[in-house]
Amino acid sequence: MIRVIFGFLTLLLATAPGTVLAAPQILGLIATGEAMPMQCGNGACTALLSAFCLQEKRLPPDFETSYRPARPGAVTLAVTMEDGQVQRFDAADLMRFRSRYGYTAIRADLALESLGGPSPVSVALEIAPRTTLLPDAVPGDPDPLTAEEIALAAGPWRVAAEAVLEGGSERARATQVTARLINALPLDGDIAAAERLGLWRHVAGAIAPALARRTFDSCSRSVDQSVGYPLRKCLEERHERLQIESTREYWGSLGGS
Repeated sequence: MIRVIFGFLTLLLATAPGTVLAAPQILGLIATGEAMPMQCGNGACTALLSAFCLQEKRLPPDFETSYRPARPGAVTLAVTMEDGQVQRFDAADLMRFRSRYGYTAIRADLALESLGGPSPVSVALEIAPRTTLLPDAVPGDPDPLTAEEIALAAGPWRVAAEAVLEGGSERARATQVTARLINALPLDGDIAAAERLGLWRHVAGAIAPALARRTFDSCSRSVDQSVGYPLRKCLEERHERLQIESTREYWGSLGGS
C-alpha cells in the first residue's frame, strides 16, 4: 500500500506545473524511399512521419515534444517551383519536428516564408536511411542524454532497427503505405466514400501488401458505421498500432539492452 501511495505521489510531482522531466526517448524516422508529399495551405506545409523509439528504458515523449535531426542532411525538403525546377534544402533549420502519437509519429511543419522567394508548387520530404531524431535539450533536465547514449542509439541500435522497421516485412511495408494514405487525406473533414478507391489506387497502387489493404478497408467500414470519425483519424490510430508492434519487436531483438 505504501509503495502504491509513493508511486502515485511521484506521478503527481512529475506532472506538476513547472516540473522538468528527464529527456525522453531518442526516436528513429522511417526512410521514405521516394519523397513524401506535404500538405500545404495558408502559408504552411505539414506531414505526418512514421517514427519509433530507439530507447525502451527512457520515457516516451509527451504530445508535441520538440525534436531535431541528429545529423545534417538527414531530412531534406524537395521544393518544386513553377518552372518545374526542384530545389533541395536541409530541413533541420527550416522546420519543426514534434511528437504526435507518443513515439510512433512525428508531425513535420514548415512555414513557407522561411524558404524566401515565390511560393512553390509543391513541397515534399525525403527521409534518409538511418535517420535519428534527438529531443531538444531542456534547461534543468535532471537526466539529460549523454554522448554515449546518443552514439549507441543513433549508431548500432539505429542500424539494428532497419531489419524490423524498414525491412521487407508485411507490417513494415503496410506502415509505409498507411503513412502515405494519411498524408494524402485532408487534415480536417473527410473524403466521400466514392473517392476512397481512387485514393487507394493513387497512393498504394497494385503492389501494396495485403495488411495495408485490410487496414484501409477496416477503417472504411469503421468510418461508415460512425459519426464524425474521419478516415484520416482511423488510419492514424491503425498506424500507431502497427508502429507499436514493430517497435516492441525491435526492442526484443536487442536482447534487453
